[in-house]
Amino acid sequence: MWQPAKAPEQPVAAPPRDYAAMDLDALVRYSEDLSKMTPAERLPECQQVDRMQASNPRMGYRLHLLLAQMVTDGCGDASITLGNIRVVANEIEDGRVRGWLAYLGELVSRSNQAAAEKAELDKQLKEAQSGKHKVRKDAKAKDSKIQSLENEVEELRSKLNTLKSIEQKL
Repeated sequence: MWQPAKAPEQPVAAPPRDYAAMDLDALVRYSEDLSKMTPAERLPECQQVDRMQASNPRMGYRLHLLLAQMVTDGCGDASITLGNIRVVANEIEDGRVRGWLAYLGELVSRSNQAAAEKAELDKQLKEAQSGKHKVRKDAKAKDSKIQSLENEVEELRSKLNTLKSIEQKL
């Protein structure tokens, strides 16, 4: 039986992003898009959204920028992003989006706290290692001093023995 040949499947191009969209579904889709990007792809995306938001500070652009900043290193300060999330969450009317932003804000907050704790532990470790290094130097110096004192004591014993032998001969 003859069947007509199927046309080869063409990849479906992703629809252009609507950065002005403020509904939860659009924001979740954008988050999903961001999660599929590599870190190298996220940075230009975040920078693009930042430029767009700077020239058109509408709420949709602000929301997209915040989402991009949350997952992109080098595109905004995490503590400023957290503050902006809280501000935007208070300004948005959609309760679902507001609740979702509050949740994301908590995640960013926990991430910031973990990063601060890690930085503090790294600092303490470096201080402890430098202190350990100092203790090693001090221990080596004391060992050296003890060795020189032992050598001096040995020399004095030798001189004493020499004097005793001279005294016995007299």
